[in-house]
Amino acid sequence: MSERISEADLVAESCDADSQSKGWRVLQQPCPSCPWRVDQSAQDIPGFSLEMARDLAATCPNERGHGPSFGAAMFACHQSKIGGEMACAGWLATVGHSHPNVRLAVIQGRVSPDALSPGDDWPALHENYGQVLQKLEGTGGEATLTESAVDRGDME
Repeated sequence: MSERISEADLVAESCDADSQSKGWRVLQQPCPSCPWRVDQSAQDIPGFSLEMARDLAATCPNERGHGPSFGAAMFACHQSKIGGEMACAGWLATVGHSHPNVRLAVIQGRVSPDALSPGDDWPALHENYGQVLQKLEGTGGEATLTESAVDRGDME
């Protein structure tokens, strides 16, 4: 079964969300700078990258509610360590039920069904990733947009 951890526990540890033998580690609620939170902007996300935010659309259902494909990447918490990513609590509670790997993890007992809905004391969350991305694009600032273009080689 998934292990519910607090924000404080996250600071020094990471998780292995791909392990078949143990449950996914899931935060008790979205972290303070979670992009799924209505009250947060791109400016609140440490190391925010608009290019990465756009790429995360592939982890969520499209505007018609279809997808993602089986085997698609998960929407990792931005506080995860590389190589030890854990699923974003806001993503799980909002659209995680649409991801085939999440549904499989629930069936296998690696993720609690409780992780697929927000708790009573949670902050307000966006309904879909289109809303999240629109907010992030509007609050990312020109510097963030330019850095992503430079990193890709689109601009000099």
